[in-house]
Amino acid sequence: MADLRSVIGKNIKKIRKSKKWTQAQLAEKIGIEPVSVARIETGLNFPKEENLSAIANVLGVEVSDLFVDRETDKKSTLKYIQNTLNTLNNRDLEIISNIVKTMTCC
Repeated sequence: MADLRSVIGKNIKKIRKSKKWTQAQLAEKIGIEPVSVARIETGLNFPKEENLSAIANVLGVEVSDLFVDRETDKKSTLKYIQNTLNTLNNRDLEIISNIVKTMTCC
């Protein structure tokens, strides 16, 4: 599992970029220097509690959302699905296949 500072930084960066904000724009919205945002996003610094709350607030997420390592969660989920699929009979696999096709068709 990744270092907590790195997880928080990656999540902040991903959400910030989804909003098409620069580090300077995020920094301005929360009242810190752009270099501080850069150091947080790269995992060099852990944000102060008040900055963490402000970042979550302006990004429109809960503070707890910034702590979730989504890459690890995705890998765990995919592994669970693969293991489960390996135990299914052909009929059930066909049903799952049709569900996936339906979900990804459009």
